[in-house]
Amino acid sequence: MKYFIQVTLTTYIGAILVYALWSYITFSGPDQGWVGSLVYLPHGPRVIFYCFFGVRSLPALFLAETTGPALVYGDQYPDFWAIANIASLFSVVLAVEILKWSRVTTFNYSILNKINFANYKFLILVIVISALFNSIFTNLIVSAFNSDMQITVMVVFRFFIGDIAGAAVFLTYLMIMFQLIRKRKIYKVNDN
Repeated sequence: MKYFIQVTLTTYIGAILVYALWSYITFSGPDQGWVGSLVYLPHGPRVIFYCFFGVRSLPALFLAETTGPALVYGDQYPDFWAIANIASLFSVVLAVEILKWSRVTTFNYSILNKINFANYKFLILVIVISALFNSIFTNLIVSAFNSDMQITVMVVFRFFIGDIAGAAVFLTYLMIMFQLIRKRKIYKVNDN
């Protein structure tokens, strides 16, 4: 139970901080929604936390995805976005399960090890596949509830690229931070 609480708090705090940073950058500019979908930073924590903590991270991720926009939008946040948030989380779960089922790569790595492509192949594949599912599922759900939103191939493509770019930025940040931790010996790492 203690581990579950630690995972939940870590996941929630990490995801809500990334969402707050993304919201601040996105909604302070003139083209608020369009720019934010080009580099969607919250897709990174969604993938990373689910890949490392599994099902235990889903409640905290859902809570962060629901409370984050509510903090930004207030009462203007539509209720149907909660369903879209579930679809976003489901896209990551589905991508992980497809990769596990296909046995394309082994799910045996640590982000604290030396950086090489073998360590991150699984994460990269999950990011790309879940970004594709997320761009399709979320846009279908939002367009079903909001008749003003028209779904085109360009909208789905923009969300797909935005999820990949946001996750890449987040993953790059984590790699730099873990390398600094490793070099400064702030955290004991087993190099074997």
